[in-house]
Amino acid sequence: MGLVLLGFLLVGLTGCPKRPLVPPVDQARLDAENAIASASKAISAAQEVGADTAIAESLLNEAREAFADGDYATATSKAREAESAANKAREETLAKAREKEEITVEEEEVVEEAPRIYVVGTWERDRDCLWNIAKKRTIYGDPWKWKRIYKANRDKIEDPDLIYPGQRLVIP
Repeated sequence: MGLVLLGFLLVGLTGCPKRPLVPPVDQARLDAENAIASASKAISAAQEVGADTAIAESLLNEAREAFADGDYATATSKAREAESAANKAREETLAKAREKEEITVEEEEVVEEAPRIYVVGTWERDRDCLWNIAKKRTIYGDPWKWKRIYKANRDKIEDPDLIYPGQRLVIP
C-alpha cells in the first residue's frame, strides 16, 4: 500500500511523461503541406494582379517533388521560398500599378474627360460587383476605389452590395 501511495505522490509531483501529440515525421509532413498550400495561395494572389510568377511556380514544383519523395524539410523550405517570391512579385506589380495610377491621376487632373459608362454584366459570366468593376484595369485597376463608382451612381444604386445586370453606371 505504501508503494502505491508513493507512486501516486511521485506522479503528482512530477507529472505524467509527456508524449508529442503528433510524431515528428507527421508534423514535418503537416508543416510541408501547410507551406505548399500557403505558397499556392500566394501565387494565385500574385497572378490576380498580373505578376510574373514563373520563379515562384518553379520553386513550388520543386517543393511538391520533394514532398512526393518524402523530403519534407526540403519541401517546406522550397514552398516558403516560393511564397516569398510570389509575394515579392505581387508587391512589385502593385507598386508599378500605383506609380501608373499616380501618373494617370495627374493627367486626369490636367485634361478632364467626359465620364465613361459601364454596363453591368451578370455575376455568373462577368463576376460584376462594384469591387470587381473598380479592379478592372480598364476602369481603375484598384478594387478599393469602388466607392467612387458608388458615389457617382447613388441615384441608381440604393445598396452598394446590389447592382443588377444591364445597369448603366457612370465611371468618374
